[in-house]
Amino acid sequence: MAEPPAGGAATRPPHESGPGRGHWGTDLPGARQLDAAGRERRPGHPHRPKHRRRRHRRPALALLVGLALAVLAVVLWRGGDDAGRGAGPPAAVAPQETAPAETVPAALPPPTPSPATPVLGASVPVGSGPSHVAVTPDGRLAYVADPAGRAVVVVDTASGAVVGTVPVAEGPPQQVAVTPDGQRAFASVHDPEAGVNAVVVLDLAAGTVVDTVPTGRGPHTAAVSPDGARIYVPVSLGAHLDVLDARTGVQVGHLDTTPNPHAVVLGADGRLAYVADPVASVVSVLDVATGDVAATIPVGSGPHALAASPDGTRVAVVGRAGEEVSLIDTATQTVAGTVPGVGAGPQHVAYAPDGRHLYTANAGDGTVSVVDTATGAVTARVPTGSTPTGVAVLPDGSRVLVTHGDGTVRVLATA
Repeated sequence: MAEPPAGGAATRPPHESGPGRGHWGTDLPGARQLDAAGRERRPGHPHRPKHRRRRHRRPALALLVGLALAVLAVVLWRGGDDAGRGAGPPAAVAPQETAPAETVPAALPPPTPSPATPVLGASVPVGSGPSHVAVTPDGRLAYVADPAGRAVVVVDTASGAVVGTVPVAEGPPQQVAVTPDGQRAFASVHDPEAGVNAVVVLDLAAGTVVDTVPTGRGPHTAAVSPDGARIYVPVSLGAHLDVLDARTGVQVGHLDTTPNPHAVVLGADGRLAYVADPVASVVSVLDVATGDVAATIPVGSGPHALAASPDGTRVAVVGRAGEEVSLIDTATQTVAGTVPGVGAGPQHVAYAPDGRHLYTANAGDGTVSVVDTATGAVTARVPTGSTPTGVAVLPDGSRVLVTHGDGTVRVLATA
């Protein structure tokens, strides 16, 4: 405790100052308290002034709290509104449209395991002399190029019936390529006597030709990029590939090749194009982004058609002048193996979706050969008819379709 000042007067804690309390002794019992005019002030309850001050502070404090809450609510509301504007309107205000169920492609089941020996099935008349066949990604329809009939014939793969014919007035369609979304097809049209060199664009839903794109001389078997954005057309008498925009049909560039490109297939990622030249008996590997030649690979005599394996590790090459299949390793860009004795004059080749077998259409002896891709053995040679020209396999692996020069498509059952 602090000592009192000299003279014995009592001290006060310094916090008890106030009106009538600023001088020593004025708040002793019985002391008179005067106001500023000298009048005696009547004593009141010693705690009443403090209570008054507290009552005055409470409304002010409540007001401040209320203002703070109001400001916080405005900030939160504005933040939520800005976030809502960034994320788009709520579904209750502007619900997004959804595509009709029938336009959404159904997921395909796993492919049927391919057998060593398929069973010969029905023969479907499709025209005068079909040269090539391609199937839609869902496997429901097959599009057959019939140059003699100047048409693309549409076959229902489930029933085997012809369900449509698309006349191609521009000239004889030689080969067909279907886009990954199944909405369009591109048919190479070549008529040297009439001087016709073009790619016609088919709208598959409408069943009509919607555009014709002029190309260099001798367009052949084209390839569609995995994303469906580009079409690569080998120009067999022009030493290059024409590159088309798949959406607009506009030619957007070209890639230089060996003198006589005849067929092209793309690697799994679409970065490299494998181009067969039957005159030079080589396959050129092109970087489609830069046009650089990544490799030039000698293969069997007269390479005429190519197919990429489902896992992207191999490219199979056949030629009409030989009886073998060359297998290119896509990692080393070299021939990893050769399968001899598949048949006379193999004109086309396709892989089973499970990758266990591949099929060759042997125009020279009227057969389709089956090759075991693990062992390289020919497991079957199935007589199919006169001059098989093209082969395609349904995505589920259940059937193989083979075009023939006698105007038919022959079905091989693999399930």
